[in-house]
Amino acid sequence: MEFFKGCCSPGLSKSELPLTYLVVCQCEALGCSLEGNGETEEITAYTGDSVLLPCSCTELHRKPETFTWKKLTDGNNWTQISPESDEYKERFQLVNDHSSGNLSLLISHLTEQDDGLYKCDVKVGEYRYISLTVEGCRLNQQTVNVTGIVGQSVLLPCSCSELQAKPHTFRWSFIKGSDDIKIFPKEQTNLYTDRVQVFNDHPPGNLSLLISHLTVEDGGWYKCEIEEMITDIYLTVKGAPTRPSSSTPVITTTSPHSRPDDLPYIPVAVVTVIFLHIIVAVVYCTTRKKVLSERPEHFFFIFLSRFWYSSLQQR
Repeated sequence: MEFFKGCCSPGLSKSELPLTYLVVCQCEALGCSLEGNGETEEITAYTGDSVLLPCSCTELHRKPETFTWKKLTDGNNWTQISPESDEYKERFQLVNDHSSGNLSLLISHLTEQDDGLYKCDVKVGEYRYISLTVEGCRLNQQTVNVTGIVGQSVLLPCSCSELQAKPHTFRWSFIKGSDDIKIFPKEQTNLYTDRVQVFNDHPPGNLSLLISHLTVEDGGWYKCEIEEMITDIYLTVKGAPTRPSSSTPVITTTSPHSRPDDLPYIPVAVVTVIFLHIIVAVVYCTTRKKVLSERPEHFFFIFLSRFWYSSLQQR
């Protein structure tokens, strides 16, 4: 009596099963032929990210009886990966729930220790390799000079050489004398509380620090640190630029028709007019009382007096 392991009910012979059921059972009994059998696929990912190690049957409706994921460790030893174990259950997950022939492995929160060679093994002669390269954060180690203005904001630059790589941890500190004042992550209240902000979400490799409401005391050396890598930044804080006075200047103007010499000129002109009037009056009275002489000097004097009088009236 012939039985079909894993697909037929125990104790039932081939003659006792429907034809369609026999076909399905026979297909499952043939097992899974891996896509890319014997090949090696290279994948590059970044720390802090997630990666899918692909492995599947050529026909997704076929399910292997067993399969394993292994990683090559020291030497030529293969260590089996079990997502149910304490070591892997937090970050490793099989994705074959939706398709019986999908055997792929998902690794989240990657670290540089996840770098290496993986093997998807179905049975003897059916396997494939995944070479995973995990690139970590490498700081652009250099000294940077930054200038800020009192009362404004300033960005202290710090980043991984590969912006998609996210460090497991990083810190910012301010060097004051022989002490390092931790700014980020915040552990206690200090002068920087509620004044600093980081932008490592988009992209994760951007570790720059924004300081707002700058004061003169913020000037000095800052340190962006990841493990043994450090970027030094020197911040110079300048005073706010002075604004021009808002008061309106007093401007003295002089009328174009006024002359400074007019004031002393007025009494002199009045005296001159009065004096000439007196002379004319005296001359007039004298000429009426006396008989005019025929001498030319008298006519000339009278003519000159009348000429002055006419000139004064015209003015």
